[in-house]
Amino acid sequence: MTRRPPFPPAAAGLPRTVEERLRGPAVLSPSVTVTGIGAAAARAVLAPAGRVRWLAVAGGLAAILAWLLSGTGPARAPFAAAGFGWWAGLASGCLTISGLVALARVDWRCGIIRLAQTAALLAALVSTVLACLSAALHPASADRTTLLMALSAVTVSAFGQWAAALVPDLADLRDRPEAQRGFWRAAFYRRAAAGWHGSSWQWFVWERACRALALVGILAAFALQTDLALTLAARTDRHDTLLPVALVVGAVLSGAGLIAMLAALLRREPGFDGFVTGRHLDILGRLILALGLAGLYCHVTEAVIAGLHGTEAERAIVAQRLTGAEAPAFWTLMLAGLLPTQALWVGAARRSAVTLGLVGALAALGAGAFHLLIVPSDLPSGPASPLPGLLAMAVGSAALFGLGLRVAFRLVPAVSIAELRGLALLHNRRPVALPPEGAGPPPRAGLAAAFASEAGLVEGLRGLGTPMPALHLDAYGPAPMPEATAALRRDERIVREAALIGAVLAGSAFLLAQAAILAAETPGGLAALPALAWARLAIPTLSAAAAGGALGAAAALAWHLRQPAPEVGPPPDWREVFVLTLVPAADGPSPETSPETSPGTSPGTSLGTSLGSWARRLSALPEKAGRPLALRRAGTGRESAP
Repeated sequence: MTRRPPFPPAAAGLPRTVEERLRGPAVLSPSVTVTGIGAAAARAVLAPAGRVRWLAVAGGLAAILAWLLSGTGPARAPFAAAGFGWWAGLASGCLTISGLVALARVDWRCGIIRLAQTAALLAALVSTVLACLSAALHPASADRTTLLMALSAVTVSAFGQWAAALVPDLADLRDRPEAQRGFWRAAFYRRAAAGWHGSSWQWFVWERACRALALVGILAAFALQTDLALTLAARTDRHDTLLPVALVVGAVLSGAGLIAMLAALLRREPGFDGFVTGRHLDILGRLILALGLAGLYCHVTEAVIAGLHGTEAERAIVAQRLTGAEAPAFWTLMLAGLLPTQALWVGAARRSAVTLGLVGALAALGAGAFHLLIVPSDLPSGPASPLPGLLAMAVGSAALFGLGLRVAFRLVPAVSIAELRGLALLHNRRPVALPPEGAGPPPRAGLAAAFASEAGLVEGLRGLGTPMPALHLDAYGPAPMPEATAALRRDERIVREAALIGAVLAGSAFLLAQAAILAAETPGGLAALPALAWARLAIPTLSAAAAGGALGAAAALAWHLRQPAPEVGPPPDWREVFVLTLVPAADGPSPETSPETSPGTSPGTSLGTSLGSWARRLSALPEKAGRPLALRRAGTGRESAP
């Protein structure tokens, strides 16, 4: 997570208008608050579905049914193969972008990372459906095995990223009164939140798991596109070295276009224009522009090299694409998928939601045309008019994706509440008004101190000195707290170790299984296998390792979340602030009967220090250096001003 500014926050050196001219629009609207983020996201999820939404769902179901009834025979095999590659590229591109922005920890990821994760998961599921529907997708069993392994790795990694990032947001929905009105919603959020209570330890483990899943997701996406390029090279005449590069560039370009289209649509939702701002559109536009240039380079270079130095067969292929049977797909790729991206040289076009959404949609559609060009040449060429089969594949798969997107965002927020809250605390800090005290049963004795920011909580920890060994300290907050975790001197390695162990076990198991199959199929056994056969297993083994790493990281996160919640936590009405809790250990002295610290004794050296002395020490801190907003006995309604 983005690091917090020092406490107190540094004053802005430039007016906002001048800063926007130099650095671009703000990444978060100045009107967005920590409380407003959760309220807007919950309102979009929990609001009753209107008539228009139900009509959209009915239309999507009708399109999917028509697609499934249109047939999947040999005549439709080229379109199924192209559709598989198209949606697999969309999944790989979205997964790569979400993983890179998560690892880079850039601020602007907060508004779009949930869109990228959800799109990656749904695109992977659609490509899986296409692979299952088409029996003639890849006739060679080995090719089918490696491709399905790579696709499974992308699906597992995408689901791991999506589900792990949702945990704190689902806990926020679980605790809202509106979510308790429906029995099934309340049960879903309660189970899906997995015991989340927002302690610094849970935030720390959550961040580690999300970063591990982002890394394995990038590896899985790279392995899928490389495996697809190798399969096409083995099954067709596409042996040029630019094919893997063109596939990767096209996948990331189509993923960026899909994310841009979804971001432009999300801005139309009430209350979401402050989360997805002109800064997001501008950055996505620059990314699409750069990838469009790279795609143009790949395709133009291929044609130029074939014309200048290629063989007669290579020139014939280029001529067929320019004026022959493949011309419609080629010119669709160039005129719809790549050339419109050059309109984004203009800043106003990049910051226009309509223009960017249209260019992004065309870039995603252009990727489908590219995959029509590279389907295996020995597959049936289809009916005399390929348009019905092509439209059935495109509309049906898009309807399946859209229906999944609508269902997903009726259950979970379309933006990351936790990430946006961290960004709001960083850029839009405001005075915090704590809610009035509430009544409740008296808890086990403990002390809770509320702070407006994580930096203030860390300063409060420093002001306490070294607490007594019999005192347990913990921190809670609405957003990740890396500095608080470091101040509490906590660390863990189980997430990284579990991801590494899972990757090694899954990669080794896949390699041993493939070795056993090859040994049974080869007359001379493993010794007779050429070196190229072993090299061909490198990419699928990487896919298996990525899937195992994702499962390992997810298992480690689930194990941490299943740990028992602490007996004393922050007051229920302090969920929007950062809270430091001080709780005596079970075998420590009672805070009600323990003697006060003598005048010459350091507060952290006596086991007899009471909670009252720690409360007075916190209250005596300077206002700008760690004094809490309020102090309470943890869980009670009694509040005292510091």
